[in-house]
Amino acid sequence: MKRKHSIVKQRFLLVLVLGLSAIWILHGLSGCAAQPGSVGVTTGGAKDIAYARATILDGGVPEPNSITVEGFVSEHSLPTVAPDGAGLLYLAATTAWHDDFDSFTPHATLQIGFGSTIDRATFRRPPLNLCLVIDRSGSMGNSIDFRSGTSKLEAVKVAVDRLASELNEDDLVSVVTFNEGSSVRLEAVGGDELGAINSAVDTLVPEGGTDLVAGLRRGYNVVQQHTSNDRMDRVFVFTDALLTDFNEFLTQLFLNVVRDYAGQNIGGTFFGVGTDFGQDIAYEISQIRGGNYFFLSDYERIVSVFEEDFDFLVTPVAYDVSLRVAVHLTFDVTDVFGIPVEGPFPHEFRLNIPSLFLHSREGGGAIFVRARASAAMDFSQASEIAKLSLNYETPDGTRVAPPFLEPTLPAGLDPDARTSHFQDDVTKRGVLLLNTALAMKAACDDVYERFGDYYYSVNYGEGYQRAISRLTEFLVYFDELAAGLEDRLSPTSRSLSEERALVAKLLSNLRGS
Repeated sequence: MKRKHSIVKQRFLLVLVLGLSAIWILHGLSGCAAQPGSVGVTTGGAKDIAYARATILDGGVPEPNSITVEGFVSEHSLPTVAPDGAGLLYLAATTAWHDDFDSFTPHATLQIGFGSTIDRATFRRPPLNLCLVIDRSGSMGNSIDFRSGTSKLEAVKVAVDRLASELNEDDLVSVVTFNEGSSVRLEAVGGDELGAINSAVDTLVPEGGTDLVAGLRRGYNVVQQHTSNDRMDRVFVFTDALLTDFNEFLTQLFLNVVRDYAGQNIGGTFFGVGTDFGQDIAYEISQIRGGNYFFLSDYERIVSVFEEDFDFLVTPVAYDVSLRVAVHLTFDVTDVFGIPVEGPFPHEFRLNIPSLFLHSREGGGAIFVRARASAAMDFSQASEIAKLSLNYETPDGTRVAPPFLEPTLPAGLDPDARTSHFQDDVTKRGVLLLNTALAMKAACDDVYERFGDYYYSVNYGEGYQRAISRLTEFLVYFDELAAGLEDRLSPTSRSLSEERALVAKLLSNLRGS
């Protein structure tokens, strides 16, 4: 008998899961057919939900906006197979027909996963002109977590030590620090001068106020003074500065500085240190050319970012990406997930992605587009879902438009999805991850009061019971959909068992409140 979910509104939806895959020629490396060990591609912006994970594991309930589909999916591998004749970026689609958790009725799913054909074993990033911009204000003396008691600034020193080991003699490295003022601690030394790099931060102590914009400008200026055609220009910013809608003037000033220098091809990677960093800023960063964002919550996360991901997080593969989605008239688009974008959506629309980065995991992300199927859909026939076309700018400024795709749902599906259809296990995994992120986010939304888009307090009323019911039901759903799937697809990917445990921990936190 078909399952019904008691806490969600009935909808009949088609889900399009859209991603981008890339083949990049870099320093003599060329693309080939997608294979194990290849490098993935992902959008800029949030690369994880580390803030939410840390909050849940510490016994709390995170703000809903700290759980994003793009961040959650970026922590997993969703490998793709490159189509014949693929160029720099390509689209590769798979399909499914299934009953999603947040609907009483089935969804069709088109999944296009992120990936690349660059062999990570032979990949070499271009040299960097890099400035580390480090917050040393008084708040950086607070603990980064509840378990170790390590200060945020000490955690940054560990991060600098780890990233310094990933540099080489072809890189230029500078260090700027700031509190209520800013200063240059090290300028344009070779990346192999580890002693000088570590010495620039070893004696830092947390004190004073915070002028993030002054430190940011100083860091960008240092990079600008040493720019050349031989190196990629980028700043790394480590801070716990709280940037929210309630601090709009400072937030906009910060973003304007980042945008101004992005226009000069100086990228920005931002690291939120501890649980105080404003989560709203991750969305804004993702909308800036060359911008990406990570959250540093503990030692494990620092090691993961700077030992596994460093070469990829500094390597944009494409800019100003435009994905045109022309949905067949038998469907109406209702939602888009996996990229920060707001509706409503007509039958034809464009998704604009300022930057795509290389990623340590195959299939480093996905975009999900949901559409409602009309009564005109004939399940006895194969059904064309949409026409997808892509164009983008390469790092050298060339504009490219690969061939379009016309993904099709197969004939003979059960309209009620009593028997689900997944083209392959990667598609099934993508559907499960989407539903997991949305269920956790919805449960957190159940218990938070909000003012516009700002979440400001926890409501201990009936929202708690609604959230508990939601996650209790979802764990049953999770187990059904996860059955038969491999737990972990790659060493750098999170496992499904980890994600189930995270949902269960959030449920336990709600029950104990």
